[in-house]
Order: sequence, then structure tokens, then C-alpha cells
Amino acid sequence: MHQDKKRAELEEIKEFAKEVEFEMEIEKEDDEEIDEVKTAEGEIETNEVFEKKKRREAIFEMALFLILGILLGITIKTEAVKRITIGFNDYKLDSKIERYDVGAMKKELDDQMLEQQKAAKQSAANQQIQSQPQQ
Repeated sequence: MHQDKKRAELEEIKEFAKEVEFEMEIEKEDDEEIDEVKTAEGEIETNEVFEKKKRREAIFEMALFLILGILLGITIKTEAVKRITIGFNDYKLDSKIERYDVGAMKKELDDQMLEQQKAAKQSAANQQIQSQPQQ
């Protein structure tokens, strides 16, 4: 009895599958007939309509790219303003780093150059004195 039940269930499943396949074939045939009717009616306008749709889609895409670019630019600018300061707001920065005093550095370099020049003159004078014959 148990085997009969299984066979009956298998037969019901097979019949159901056949019915589903049959219904799908009918729907497929209906879809093909509808497609054929549409192409038969619209063959004359296909090229013109296709070109208009293509152009409309291209304009729409360009508009979307423009909007995306504007939004991306605004986002980047607002984030950059938070992190980058260039120009007249520099005096507002709190700096804990020691800054260089260019004037003092220049003065130190000038002093070093003068000392080197004096040392060079002295060594040249000493060499001349030593190279002269003694009388």
C-alpha cells in the first residue's frame, strides 16, 4: 500500500509538470504572436522612432552625468574646505610648531660668510708673510 501511494504521487507530479509545460508553451506562442504583430505594425516608423529614442536617451544620460558631476564637485569642495586652508585664513591657524625666522637665519648666514672671508684673508696674509724672504 505504501508503494502504491508513492507511485500515485509520482504520477500526479508528472501530470502536473506536463500541464505546466503545456501552459508555458501556450504563453510562449502567444508572446511570439504579439511580437510579430508589433513588428508588422511598426516597421515603417522603426528607424525614426529608434533614432528619436536613442537621442532622447543620450540627452538624458548627459543630464544625469551633469547632475552627478555637480553633486560630486560640491561634495569634494565641502570636504576639502574642512581639511585644506589656503590663503587669507592662514592667520587663523593654531600652530604649535616653531616657525622659522627667515631674517634671523639670513643674518646668521651673513655673519658666517664674513667670518669665512676674514679667515681666508688672514690665511692668505699669513702665507704671504711666510713666503717673503727675511732680511
